[in-house]
Amino acid sequence: MKYPVVFFSLFLSFHVWGQDPDTGIIKLTRYIQTLNNFSKHIPQEKVYLHFDNTGYYQGDNIWFKCYIVSSGQHQLSRLSKTLYVELLNPGGEVIDKQVLKIENGQCHSNFTLNQLPFYSGFYEVRAYTKYMLNFGDDAIFSRLLPVFDKPKEEGNFEEKEMWKYGRGSYPVKREKPLKGKRVNLRFFPEGGNMIRGIASRLAFEATDEAGNPINVTGVVADETEQDLYRFTTQHEGRGMFVYTPDAGKRKVLVEYSGKKYRFDLPPGLPQGFTMKVDNLSQPDSIGICLRKNSHTPGGILGVVVLSGGKLQDYCMVDIVDDEVDFKMDKTHLPSGVSQIVLFNETGEIICDRLIFTRRNESLDIKAKIGKSSYKPYELVDMDFSVTDKASNPVQTTFSLSVKDGMNEVACRSNILTDLLLMSEIKGYVRNPSYYFETDDETHRAALDLLLMVQGWRRYLWKQMTGVESLQLKYLPEQGIEANGKVVSLVKQIPKPNVDVSCFLLQKGEENEKNANFIESFVTDSLGRFSFVSDVQGKWSMILAVTEKGKKKDHRIILDRLFSPEPKRYRYAEMQVNIAGDDNESINNEETPDDHFEEDLAAFRIAYEDSLARAGFSDKIHHLDAVTVSANKRSRERDIYNNRLTSVAYYDVHSEMDDIKDGGKYMGDNIHQLLINMNKDFYTILRGNSEYILYKQKMPLFVIDYRRTEHTEMGYTRYKLIRLNAIKSIYINEDLSVMCKYADPRMTSMDVAHIYSCAVLIETYPEGQIPVDGAKGVRKTWLEGYSRVEEFYSPDYSVLPPEPDYRRTLYWNPSVVSDEKGNVRIKFYNNSRCTKFSISAETITSQGMIGVYKNE
Repeated sequence: MKYPVVFFSLFLSFHVWGQDPDTGIIKLTRYIQTLNNFSKHIPQEKVYLHFDNTGYYQGDNIWFKCYIVSSGQHQLSRLSKTLYVELLNPGGEVIDKQVLKIENGQCHSNFTLNQLPFYSGFYEVRAYTKYMLNFGDDAIFSRLLPVFDKPKEEGNFEEKEMWKYGRGSYPVKREKPLKGKRVNLRFFPEGGNMIRGIASRLAFEATDEAGNPINVTGVVADETEQDLYRFTTQHEGRGMFVYTPDAGKRKVLVEYSGKKYRFDLPPGLPQGFTMKVDNLSQPDSIGICLRKNSHTPGGILGVVVLSGGKLQDYCMVDIVDDEVDFKMDKTHLPSGVSQIVLFNETGEIICDRLIFTRRNESLDIKAKIGKSSYKPYELVDMDFSVTDKASNPVQTTFSLSVKDGMNEVACRSNILTDLLLMSEIKGYVRNPSYYFETDDETHRAALDLLLMVQGWRRYLWKQMTGVESLQLKYLPEQGIEANGKVVSLVKQIPKPNVDVSCFLLQKGEENEKNANFIESFVTDSLGRFSFVSDVQGKWSMILAVTEKGKKKDHRIILDRLFSPEPKRYRYAEMQVNIAGDDNESINNEETPDDHFEEDLAAFRIAYEDSLARAGFSDKIHHLDAVTVSANKRSRERDIYNNRLTSVAYYDVHSEMDDIKDGGKYMGDNIHQLLINMNKDFYTILRGNSEYILYKQKMPLFVIDYRRTEHTEMGYTRYKLIRLNAIKSIYINEDLSVMCKYADPRMTSMDVAHIYSCAVLIETYPEGQIPVDGAKGVRKTWLEGYSRVEEFYSPDYSVLPPEPDYRRTLYWNPSVVSDEKGNVRIKFYNNSRCTKFSISAETITSQGMIGVYKNE
């Protein structure tokens, strides 16, 4: 008797007696062995961030807790020790970054939305370890957060105004979102193939022009318009029907909102295999049916089950007849998404399918509020308990947010939906939480249908099987790593076996004699060097190259440009829902160009922020308050308004460092600096002189907010400034700002005709200009671990003089339950909250996930 399915244990030897090494079964076995070795020796990481709120306003803090886990069993990771968390504005620029020290797979920090210029819209927070970048940009954590304009009336958070994406003149580095047709219909054959003469399940997804799911009904018709199959959506625009393709052409007619739409159905292949997977009928096994048509030759194929990038099970199938049915055990599969792959002896995927396994092993977090309602400023007490599913107490750490529930933006995802589902698939899912509401037949079927439609696989099959090599560019970081190379000045030829000295100085130190850290190393055969430190904050770093004791005029290039490209937004993601409101409302229309209320305190914070990034935070001194009696307009107020209305801001020394690390040489040429910073600048030659244009017209260069005369000498004065003397540059396209600093003899029409923008150049005061590095010396900076701030909770045992409109009332990234699983927290209410919105999330070192969200 010949058995069509042969199962193997993962613990058995991979040697097969009596087989020629070139036979198909040996080749399949080698791929399986490589898969097993890959999953053992190349683990992968995931990151999840829990935020204190679901929407923000200008000036708010974004607080977050980071969980870094292994991608298999979701245990807290021990691989990487450094996490990068970046805040990107709607245009795709990284406007803030936190470098966080990972301890026990966790860390936390915050961003402040006070950068100037500010514009509202959907901001992106993304988080990753450098090791994760080996597996593609899609492996990193990314979340879109709505950030609204500051309410015109303080505390009026019903106001949710923001600029429409792409409006205005701010730089846009992201690819433009794709807009579909009014009705879009995509088909997904189960397993990936439609084969002529074989009945198989055909899933579909219907969406509108923004990518939102829509409900449709339709028919499949032949060339004579005769109806062959009828179908309708089942959940969130998705559905499925059984279809047998042939050689004929098929049309799909769909009805939506009283109108009909026509689509072509993809033709069936003349040969091939189909795979039907039944993951719903039996709680302990997966039913698999492989079929081929009579034109397809049989043979031995491999079947593997992968979860979290790890090989969980496998078998080999000898397909002699046109159909083979068998079952595979799923009791050992971890919670989450698994991938079933059918492959041939060349390592090529023939069919694959995603399934979901649900284990009842999550933690149970309960909350008890002391009273049904609290008065303004009253002390609030809440009790939390953490237990496992057997009601045993669990002592653990969890992150906790308590918000004012009034006008809260809805959030339909959490740590459970993200780690188990969304991090494993690609595409927009409107309500991931739906699939975890309850474990009944309806929800299981909807989730199974979702996985038939989602076409992305997190894990790289060809690299895992050894068909293609995987180059690990980054290893898990164990601290603050500095990597670089020494190359020749002009041709950038690597310089091996040269000495590199590194001096780290606290900001404000003047020379190497005061260095807090000194290290020397020799470049390798490729001219590379590296070192690891454990420092906090931003440090001045001086690197010097010598060869046989003599300084050499070589270039030092540091590997710091690893930040991924900004992802493309989807229109469906850029929507705002109010919690408890089922009606969808898109609130990203462009608002009038009104200036925000002038706030000198906010200006001071933003100004200090720019100084800190330039390395002068220790030189900031607050003067005692003075009274100035004058009608003159405040210079600080002018500067604040100029920054506020600008479309772009650049920290010049950081930009220069990035240009150098990109291997480019610009000398002391401000034109090259501007071209590298902003794609809207370009140069032209007029005679023997080089001029620079911005959006096809001349920019008005304004130095330290002084007027620029409309003369050759006055206009070109900016070329005389050394780049090291420039602290920051703002680009402002506001006509009123250009008129303010243009030659007073010019009319506003003249200014609008000649100039495209004002380039506001801010320079360092005399005595504070950084000194250029000597021959073979590079002066730069080292970004150590970011200093972590603590959430401020006010004490209202004495009532405040002004109303309190805090939206996040309590945030604690590390609430610790006691040995009985209990913990009590206390905080003061704001001036009007009557409904608390509570969110608690955790994951234990063993990978047990806990979520609490009150309704």
